[in-house]
Amino acid sequence: MRNFKTIGIVIGIYAIAIIVEVVMAFSWPSYEGGLSFFAIITCLGVLAPKVGYRWFDCFFAVIPFYGIFFIFRLAHRAANLPNVDWEQRAN
Repeated sequence: MRNFKTIGIVIGIYAIAIIVEVVMAFSWPSYEGGLSFFAIITCLGVLAPKVGYRWFDCFFAVIPFYGIFFIFRLAHRAANLPNVDWEQRAN
């Protein structure tokens, strides 16, 4: 079940990015794209502290190949959030 939740979270993050792009494209005719990047990074930045990362670790998603792995790692941790199975970061 956790794997399905993980896939659902990743699809949800990308769906938010697509919705942002579509809304901007329809509301502003000269829009050339690029806001979906900020939508994805913002979603990951909000999610990262809840699953044991710092907020600025969301920029790992920009690294080619590792970024996909990192997004799925965050989503996998978020899928089982009440049952923490990773080491908590000391503040």
